[in-house]
Amino acid sequence: MSEYSFGYDDTDDTSGAGEQPSMEQGPKWFRQYMDKVSGQLNELQAENKRLKEAQTRSELENTLKAKGYAPQAAGLFSGDPAKLDEWLSANGAALAKLPAAPGEDGQQGEQAPSGPPASTVPADGQEQMRLMQEQGTQGVAPPQGSDAELAAAIAACETPEQFAQLMQSKGSRFDWT
Repeated sequence: MSEYSFGYDDTDDTSGAGEQPSMEQGPKWFRQYMDKVSGQLNELQAENKRLKEAQTRSELENTLKAKGYAPQAAGLFSGDPAKLDEWLSANGAALAKLPAAPGEDGQQGEQAPSGPPASTVPADGQEQMRLMQEQGTQGVAPPQGSDAELAAAIAACETPEQFAQLMQSKGSRFDWT
């Protein structure tokens, strides 16, 4: 070794003097590009994760619905979809059940009665109620045909007299002449 080293040492110096920059300390344009691409990659990975979670949730909702539970219970389940049955056996009693469709499990669902609902008017007021209802419908013809049929009949009228006759036959009390 000479007495004048000029900052150069023959020994293995790992201080980094004179080395080329590593990949982490590459040119600025390269670091900016890598930051941009890694940001895009993170966004795509987050989107992929969100889509997978939505698909899993949809599958859970369908499975719960098929088992007779309200699909909203999927929000309460956070485990492996394969272990849903175990979770349901432990927690199913606390979940809302879907109403049984008529004919399922041999039970007949209660059918809504047809026609007007049963009156809540007391028996002594029934006659008065009937009279009031009749007063409200006097002079009014019951509906006949559909709107399309009425529109076609109106379009077929050639004179104002035909129109007036049609309207009066449909229950109009207005004098169209």
